[in-house]
Amino acid sequence: MDSAMAASGDVYRLGYRWLIKGPIDIVFDVLSHAQDYPKWWQPCFKSAESDDEVAVGARSHLRVRARLPYELIWDITLVELDRPNVMVVETNLRLSGRFPMHGPIRYTLTEGPNGVEVVNDQVIVAERRLPRPLRALLQRAFAYNHAWAFQIGGRGLQRAVDRIVASRSIVVG
Repeated sequence: MDSAMAASGDVYRLGYRWLIKGPIDIVFDVLSHAQDYPKWWQPCFKSAESDDEVAVGARSHLRVRARLPYELIWDITLVELDRPNVMVVETNLRLSGRFPMHGPIRYTLTEGPNGVEVVNDQVIVAERRLPRPLRALLQRAFAYNHAWAFQIGGRGLQRAVDRIVASRSIVVG
């Protein structure tokens, strides 16, 4: 992250790791179609609109609500795509419709003997600084909410991959 980004506001670094059983191509396809998130990432994703084609420049608009009482409105642009290993999106989001934030989210997928490791790395910058005591509290709240949402998402992603594998009669080692 460049210093100009950090100077603009508070920086929140979030990440998560999933281990998904199934072919990497299927895991990537499910993960790269944001419009389907409400189907498998429940109850977090309330709505999703997205361009049909998964390509650099594609845009998505998402409404998300996890465990804590705030909603995130995401406007996402796909900026890097290396199928089936890397997907990077640039985000602009609003916390409860009022607090603008932005930053990149990177998904890295690696196929191994135990499944596909999916690593999510986020660097989200608030466009206004909060008082120091609130920053620490908000970082903990974001981390808690993110971890809860990603536990739910990992289970949903696995179920979605399992359904596709079963429908195609693919044998997974």
